[in-house]
Amino acid sequence: MLAAATGAIAVSCVVGPEEIEGESEEAGSLEGAAAIANPTWYVDAPILYKAKAEPYDHYAVKDPTIVYSGGKYHMFYTGANASGGWQMLYSSATTMEGFRTAPHIYLSRIGESYFCAPQVFYFEPHNLWYLVYQDGKHGAAYATTSNIADPNSWSGPKSLGASGNMGWDYYVICDDASCYLYNTPDDGSRRLYVRKTARGSFPGGWGSPSVAITDTFEGAHVYKSLADGQYYLIVEDLKDNRYYELWTSASAGGPWRQIAEKWAWRGNLVYNADRWTTSVSHGELIRAGVNQKLEINDINRVDFLIQGNLNLSGPPYQQLPWDLGVIRNYAAGSTTTPVGTIRQLQSYNFQSRYLRHQGFRARIDEAVSPVQDAQFRVVPGLANSSAVSFESVNFPGRFLRHRGGEVWLDTNDGSSGFRGDATWHRRPGLANSGWSSFESYSAPGQYMRHSGFLMIVGAVSGSAQQADATFREQ
Repeated sequence: MLAAATGAIAVSCVVGPEEIEGESEEAGSLEGAAAIANPTWYVDAPILYKAKAEPYDHYAVKDPTIVYSGGKYHMFYTGANASGGWQMLYSSATTMEGFRTAPHIYLSRIGESYFCAPQVFYFEPHNLWYLVYQDGKHGAAYATTSNIADPNSWSGPKSLGASGNMGWDYYVICDDASCYLYNTPDDGSRRLYVRKTARGSFPGGWGSPSVAITDTFEGAHVYKSLADGQYYLIVEDLKDNRYYELWTSASAGGPWRQIAEKWAWRGNLVYNADRWTTSVSHGELIRAGVNQKLEINDINRVDFLIQGNLNLSGPPYQQLPWDLGVIRNYAAGSTTTPVGTIRQLQSYNFQSRYLRHQGFRARIDEAVSPVQDAQFRVVPGLANSSAVSFESVNFPGRFLRHRGGEVWLDTNDGSSGFRGDATWHRRPGLANSGWSSFESYSAPGQYMRHSGFLMIVGAVSGSAQQADATFREQ
């Protein structure tokens, strides 16, 4: 994250996960991973610019972490201070583009002289938001709040209690039983370390660090892909400018197998706007939910919020100019829709028809008028934040839900039954994996599909019904 590139660079790439408290090598032996090793990345214009909260982000905005909750995105990031050093700031917006004009707020409630490289997530067992970061007091620190939208509500700093092979870029991911803490040491060894604790002991109880991978640099993040159930580790390296490697495992704690040395790098960038970066540096994938499981929909269809610039030489490292922007490894028109985005659902087998509500009944129609009847805000699932729910644009508070085998646009009554019926797992399209299908959360194995142009929920059998249950999010 915040380390200058100094010293010799090793040239061998070794998959060397030492065992983590009894986990076996076999746990990570994944053959034929679905991830694309060298995708094309489409680069949008920057969304967050430096020097908007002087003096805290005078030189750069870096190391973003982001979630969507309560109808807007919440971004935490590192600012490079005009007087030297690093501090954390916050910004929020209802759309990604809205960050261009959103205020930048220094996290004065935490307010250390050195605190940076944040990661934010909602730890469900505690009903609290956690901000994990590095600082000058504890090394590996955290703060908590019950209200992510209030930057003055954070309580911290507190120590994670980790020791040994300390450094920077601390990152947590949990499964149902355990939590794992990854970090890069400051000893120049080009190793990535991981330690483990029982989920019930988080945020403390960390075991001894073990080597996760070798011959790499910093900024490691781990995610679980809902499309294939595998874990993916992304980590930054600097053998050819700044770029990201991609690794995979069947476990959040490894062992790890490399898929690509250069998964996201200057050689596979295509610019949708002005050429503003040739580096793919410290960033975060936009997640499907907000919790400690760090889930994404599909590793082959991600929005990657990165720090970028055009020149890594010249000024001292702390003064390098960085802005933040999004790159995507899928083409326009084939999106899996970041949460909070307003989208239409186009029928796969009747491509002039779109899902809409009429008399609050869901159906697919041509030439929808008013167009807002066919527009929905994609939000974290009401019953499970790793899934999605569809909120009406022109009738806020009403969601697509199933009842009696039919799909209706009903008002959220706050009940657990409603939340379950209005929550959908986004799956790769049953008729075309480049599109999407939506499996009911409360009725597993049943999908949202059309029949006689009316929307129903039911099991899918045969290619015709697979097509009926496949949609493109536009």
